[in-house]
Amino acid sequence: MVAIIGIAAVALTLAVLPAMVALGFLGLRVEWVGAGLTFLGAALGGVKLIAMAWAVGGRFFAVHPARAVAAAD
Repeated sequence: MVAIIGIAAVALTLAVLPAMVALGFLGLRVEWVGAGLTFLGAALGGVKLIAMAWAVGGRFFAVHPARAVAAAD
């Protein structure tokens, strides 16, 4: 549930931030906003790669359903 809330917060931030910068609500320089979004994208990409590697690695040690049924008979 924490992951869902985190992803929703990041998605809303990425959706609203460009409009806020364009309208001048934030006193940030464009370079800082670009650097922040780049860092955020790199962090999310890294987390995604870690999750994918974890999922693939977990399949190596999982028991295949057909083997579990054959062993039970």
